[in-house]
Parts: sequence; structure tokens; C-alpha cells
Amino acid sequence: MRNRTTLASLIWAALALDPLGGHATEQEDPAGAGRQTEHSNENRKVCHHPRQTHCWKTVFEEDFENTRLPALRWAADTYPDTVFSDNGSFFQKQGIAPPANAWRASASFGARHWLTVESYSLSLDTSPHSLLAITDDPSGAHNKVLRLASPAHTDATVIRSTQPLPRQYRISLRVGYADFGNGKGLNGYDGGESAGPWQVGRDADATVENGFYWLSILDSVPRPHNNVWIHHHRKVTLDSDNNVQPWTEIYDGKSFILNGEMPLMMFALDGRGPVTEYGGKPLIPYSAGTWQPSATIRAVDSYKPMRWYRASIERDGDVFTLHVSGDFKYGGPHASYTAVMDAAARCIWHYNQTPLASDSDCVDNGHYPSLPTESALWPAGSAWPDYFMFGDPHNNFYEGKVYYDDIRMEVWQE
Repeated sequence: MRNRTTLASLIWAALALDPLGGHATEQEDPAGAGRQTEHSNENRKVCHHPRQTHCWKTVFEEDFENTRLPALRWAADTYPDTVFSDNGSFFQKQGIAPPANAWRASASFGARHWLTVESYSLSLDTSPHSLLAITDDPSGAHNKVLRLASPAHTDATVIRSTQPLPRQYRISLRVGYADFGNGKGLNGYDGGESAGPWQVGRDADATVENGFYWLSILDSVPRPHNNVWIHHHRKVTLDSDNNVQPWTEIYDGKSFILNGEMPLMMFALDGRGPVTEYGGKPLIPYSAGTWQPSATIRAVDSYKPMRWYRASIERDGDVFTLHVSGDFKYGGPHASYTAVMDAAARCIWHYNQTPLASDSDCVDNGHYPSLPTESALWPAGSAWPDYFMFGDPHNNFYEGKVYYDDIRMEVWQE
């Protein structure tokens, strides 16, 4: 796509605003009555008429009722690689080469092409429709939803913002009816799946992890890659990783229990923490009503497979707000979890959308141990965009399907 339009101009167009003045045209909420309750947490401070100020204004929304998905056509994977991507310098130094028969397909869609889908597969025979399709709501409600699937663990599909996000935004969606393993037995796999060539030895057993991303903010254009890549590019995330021989601690309302069955993680990345080449920066998870210590792996609750959930990530300057609500195993049918993080104060990994000041506590001129000639981890003057992403970003892990609906982008209207 040769669209060079910036997200700022797209927002002005969606608001029907002249950047030098004027007012937005009033928009109707396309969500039906059955969906309106899903947005109840967001109705505070939502703009209800065109001249209203100090409120969230919807600039894009996708409900899949009248959506035509783009035609995806496979092309050889020749995407220019960075340090940890599939043919990146980190793997080249170890003599690890990506699969020779890898294929990608990407296209934008939605109003003014605000969304982009990208898929990956190791077979030209993989039907794009098997990875991405508009279908009936699995709950039985009379509406359409988006199904993302990875029939093989080497398939991957993500939906992302086409352009970088502004300084103030709120991204929300419904996500649910997930079938990406359960943290038991074969964990949603057939058995014997390998996470290679990027993972080796005992870490190459893909079946020990299966999951999906509810919603995440990354510092680079989100694309399907090996799982190591995303560990170095997350800022804040809502995700689930069903793990066998569990390492996740889930809060059950009284204490933390070691359990890898359907955990929901809400976390930020600790930019001050030590970095590992396979794991990136340590997590700062939110659970039990507070931010937990850095480098712990603590889930806020366990999701249920046959339920819809509401998820959102909001940014206001340097403050992120993560929110999820729905029927959870321990929190009950009306559970709601909200986590607020001052990213500048805590040096959340690559939080800054503008150049980092030379006197910032977040400056890190260190390097990855095996890559001393690569760029510093977080140098002064560096700036990192925000992109949202959801789906299955791993082309060496995760097998199953999950559904999404009512994707909404709002911006703050002064």
C-alpha cells in the first residue's frame, strides 16, 4: 500500500475536523443494543455530541457487520530483519537460519485503512481464510465477529494499527471464546511440535506454551516473528500463555497459586531491569490489586474459554491504563481489573514517543552481551512509536483460535 497519510491526518479526517479549527460531526454508535453493555466501563468521559470537550472521541471503530476483509496473497518472506527477527543478527551469530519456505501476506482494511493484518505460514497451501475470517458470534448473539486462527503452530496472524498511535489514545475491543490450549496435557497441540529453529534444546518443545495476545502496545511495527522478537518490543501487554509444568502464579482471591491454566497477565516491561537475550526486559505484572515486584510472573486471574471479555489500553501522556472486565474464574462474573502505570517514573521499556533526554534515568547505553556492536539498548535521543497489536504473533509457538470484535480507537478531545 502506498498510503503515506499520517495517523494524525487520519484522525482529523475521521473527526471531520479542520486542524486549524472547526468541530467534529456527530457520529452514531454502530454497536447494537446487545453490545452496548460491553462498553459500559468506557462511557465515562465519552463524547456524546460534537461540541463536547474533555472527553474521549471515537475516531475509528470496526464491528465486522459490513466489513470486507482484504484479499491476502502469499509472498516469499523477504522482510528486512532486525536483531531478533527471523534472520536477525542475534540468530545469524549462532548459525541459525530461518525456514527457507516461509511466506507472508499483509493488507490494510477498515475505514481509511486504519487496521492492517499480517499472516505468516510455512505452506503456500495454507488458505488465508483459515487464518482470518468474519464469522457468526460464537456466543449465539446475532452479530458478526472476527476469528483469528493458527491451524499449525508455525502459522501466525496479527492485527495492528497501520500507523503509529498519537500521544493520547484509548484502544478497546472484545476478545473471547479462546481455544489456545489449557495448560494441561498436550496443551492444545497434536504433540511433538518444535519451536525451532530459533529455540534449541529443551526450550524447543513448543507444547509447553500456548496462548494469544488480548491487546499489546509495541515499540516497532508488529509482525509475526519468532517468539524472541516480541520479548524485546513490548511496552505494556494483556496476554495469556497456557503453560505446562507451570511457572505462572495466579491470584485466586486469597493467595498466589502456581498454575498455568488460562492465566491472564497484565504487565509492563521494566526498562531498569536486567536484560536477557531470549527474554528481553523483566515483567512488572499487575495482580492482587497492585503492581507486583519486577521479574515475577503473576497473573491477575484465569479466563474462561466460553466467554467474551472487554479489554482496553489507554495512554495519556506518559501514563498507561490497562483494563479488563468479564467473567473470570476467581473474580466472578462481574470482575473488573484496572492498572495504572506512570511509564516515565518507572522507566517502562521504550515508553517514550519523543527523543529521550540525555539526563533521563532511563538512558541505558549497554548492549546485548553477544552483540556488542549493535545499537545501545536505550540511548539518549532515541524515540519509540506506539503500535497496538492483538492475535498470535509467534511463528514457532501457539496453535488454536480466538475471536475479536468491536475494535475501537478513541482520542482525547480538549
